[in-house]
Amino acid sequence: MKPRLLLLVLTLSSAFAATAQQSSLHGSNSNEPATMHLFYDMPPSQRDMIAGCRHLALEVDANAFFLDSERQINYVKGYTVTGFRLSPTLTYGINERAQLRVGLNATAFAGLDSLYRLRPTFSLVYAPSKWLTLIAGTIYGSHTHQLAPIVYDPARWIFNYQEDGLQILTNTRVWYSDTWLDWTRYLTPWTPDQERFTMGTKHTFILFNNATEYTVRQPETEENKDSKIRGWKIELPTHFIACHRGGEVKTIDTNTVTVFNERVGLRFARQFSRNPHRSRHKLALDISVYQYHLEDRDVDRPGQAFNPTLSYEWLHFNKYQQPNWDLRAVVGFVHSNHYFSALGDPAYWNYSPYSSLHIPNAHIPVGSSLNNYFTFSFSAEHEFKGLNLGLQFNAIKDLDTYETDFLFGFYMRFKERFVLF
Repeated sequence: MKPRLLLLVLTLSSAFAATAQQSSLHGSNSNEPATMHLFYDMPPSQRDMIAGCRHLALEVDANAFFLDSERQINYVKGYTVTGFRLSPTLTYGINERAQLRVGLNATAFAGLDSLYRLRPTFSLVYAPSKWLTLIAGTIYGSHTHQLAPIVYDPARWIFNYQEDGLQILTNTRVWYSDTWLDWTRYLTPWTPDQERFTMGTKHTFILFNNATEYTVRQPETEENKDSKIRGWKIELPTHFIACHRGGEVKTIDTNTVTVFNERVGLRFARQFSRNPHRSRHKLALDISVYQYHLEDRDVDRPGQAFNPTLSYEWLHFNKYQQPNWDLRAVVGFVHSNHYFSALGDPAYWNYSPYSSLHIPNAHIPVGSSLNNYFTFSFSAEHEFKGLNLGLQFNAIKDLDTYETDFLFGFYMRFKERFVLF
C-alpha cells in the first residue's frame, strides 16, 4: 500500500507544480458535465465572488427524486427509492476571493418515519485566480467528479451525496483537473470500527481544439448574418483513485483494504451548430481503459476493463443564453476481467472481496470473472423557470447471459440564492 500512496502524493505534488506553470492561461474551457446539469455542482465563479463580497446570502437547494433499479443479474439486487433532499446554506463573502459556507443536508425517503440522513455542511472556498479553486470542508463531490458509472455509481447522488475533506479544482484552456480527499469516517481511538477515506485526482488534457464560432455574411445584405460553430476537440482523460479502509487504533480484527482504480483514455468530440446562441450539437467518441488493483493481507489481485462509448448531446438555450433543454444519448461496450470499483455500479463487478457497504469479510458471489456488456443511457433535462426537471434511463445488456438490467429515474431540483444583506 505504501508505494501506491507515495505515488498518489507525488501525483498531487506534480499537479500543484503544473498548476503554477499554467498561471498565464487565464480563461475558461468547455468543461462540459458528462451527466445531467441538475446533478452538477460547481464552486462560485470569480464574478460571483466579487458580487457576494461582504454580503450574507441564503442558498436553497431542494431535490425530489424517484429511482427504480430493476436487476436481473443474480448477484445484484434491485431497489426502488423515492424521496426528498433539502440543503439550505448560508454564505458570506469574506473578500473577492474567499467565501464561507455553513448549512445542512437533510434527506428523507418515502416510507421511513425518520430522516434517512441529516448532516451539517461547512466549507471555506478560496479562489486566488480564475483557474484555481481550493475547498476545505464540504467539497463539491458526487457527480461533480465526472466519473463513469463503471467507477462511480450514479445512485450515490441519492445515497451518498455529501463528501467532506479537501479539494483542488483547476480550469485552464489546455487542462482541467479535480483532486480531492473525501474522509468518509473518522476512527475514534479504540472503537470497533475502521477509518475510511477516498483520495482521487482526475485530469483532462486538451490535445487539440479548433472548435470556433464564426460569422457568415449573406450575399443579399451586409446586415443579414448567420453565426455558426464547428470543429474538433481531442482530449486525454486520466484519473487515479484510492479507496482505503483501515486504521491503527481499531479494536476489531478486520483487514486493511485499499482499492485502486486508474483510467487513461482518448476522447474525440465534434461540435457543430448553425446558431450557437440557440442550440448546439456534440458527438463524442471516448475510448478508455480502466485498471483495478486491491491490496490487503489476504488478497492481492489486479483487474481491468475496456470501455468505449459513443455519445450525442443536444443543448438548447433560452433567450437569456441559459441552457433550458439538454438531451443526451450514450451507447457503449464494457469488456471486463476481474474488475471491481469500491464506488462503482455493482453491475460491472467481476470480483469483489468486500461489498460497497464495506461489510467486513463479505464476499459477493459473481457470475463470471470475464464479462461483456452492452450499455445504453438516455437523459433529458428541462429548466422551467428555475426548476430543473430530469428523466434518466439506463440499460445494461449482458452479452454472455443475455440478461438485462434497467434503471429509470425522475428528478426535480430547485436552486435559488437570496441576498439577506
